[in-house]
Order: sequence, then C-alpha cells, then structure tokens
Amino acid sequence: MKKLITLFFISILSLQMYCSAQEILNVDYSAIKEYVTDHSTEFQKLMQRFEENDSLLTRQDYAMIYYGYSFTPAYKGSMDNFQDLRKLIKEQKYEDAYNTGKELLKKNPVSLQLLYNMYGLAGLLEKDIQEIKHYSKRYAALLTMISLTGDGTSEETAFKVICVNDEYQLLNMLFRMENMKSQSLVNKCDLIEFDKCQHYEGNQMYFDISRSLDYTSKLFGK
Repeated sequence: MKKLITLFFISILSLQMYCSAQEILNVDYSAIKEYVTDHSTEFQKLMQRFEENDSLLTRQDYAMIYYGYSFTPAYKGSMDNFQDLRKLIKEQKYEDAYNTGKELLKKNPVSLQLLYNMYGLAGLLEKDIQEIKHYSKRYAALLTMISLTGDGTSEETAFKVICVNDEYQLLNMLFRMENMKSQSLVNKCDLIEFDKCQHYEGNQMYFDISRSLDYTSKLFGK
C-alpha cells in the first residue's frame, strides 16, 4: 500500500509539472448544455468510455464528461456529501465502504472525492492493481483537465468546478495548500485564502462554482 501511495504522489507531481506548461482550456457551458441535451445518446457513450478508462479520450472529452454531468438529472450541485461513505471509512469498515463507494460512483462518476476515496480503499483492501488504476487514472485525468481551465488568480480566470468538494482536491492534492485561512463567496466564485501552497504562487485562489450555484437557485426557486 505504501508503494502505491508513493507512486500516486509521484504521478501527482508529474501532473503539476504538466499543467504548469499548458494553455488555458476554454469551457463553454452553453455549448456543453446543448450537446448533453440534444445528443444524450452520444453523451452517455462518452461517459461509458470514461468509466472504462478509454485511453483515447482527449482533454476536451474529459471537459464534456465532467461539466456535462452537471446538466444531467443526476447532478446535485454541492449537496452530495457522501456521509454514509465517510462514516464507514471512519469506522474502518473498509469493505462496506468500498461497496458503498461503487454504488455512489454509479450516480456520480465524476466526483473527485469519490474517485480519490475509492483509490485509497482499493489499495487498503489490496484489490487487483488494474482495479486500483481504474480509479486513479480517472481521478488524475479529471484533476488535470480542471487545472487547465484557469489559473485561479481572478474571477475571470478562476478554476471551474461543478461542486465545492472538488475545490479541495485541487487545493490539497495538486497544489498542496498549507493552513487555509478563509473561504468567501465573490459573485459566482469561491475565494479561498491560505498561508501558502507548495505548488502555487500567491495566498489566494478563485474557483468558479457557477454550476453549483445555478443548481441551488433552481432547486429553491430563486
């Protein structure tokens, strides 16, 4: 397990170096919504390829999969907190947690938190290496794609996420945040302030959470 964790963090370090050299990936919510709405069969096929770890998927494909999910009926904004899974992990009921996580992923296959938890649980339970990679590859692919949607320095160049939980995956796993100080809502962005990040310059970062806010507004009729 320690070897797997070491390899995982080596891959995250490589990811940081890769992301720093890439151009910003444009995310057009209107075009994504239109595709998901008008081409639902094609979108489901794309999602299936993602769940099967198709190596031919492009960054644009991952963007369509991740952001497109937020235009499906299964999307719950930032209201998915996976309490049952958290409880089982805390109680060290890892096999039960693993089975619960698999069911949760059927409903939300693009959750970074779920994919990360499933990677860890698969390692703890000494699952087959291919099964472990089944989660880590999808996690890394989505983390890479999201990190290319901005630079986090302003509202205009905020990293785009579809739920608040995903912010913390970037902050903690990719940028290695140290001592979070505050979190505030600035228009449609979350502004996170911290002492520093090991792999990010500055002491604050913007995340565009407009998809989550739009979902909440629609849910409560605002």
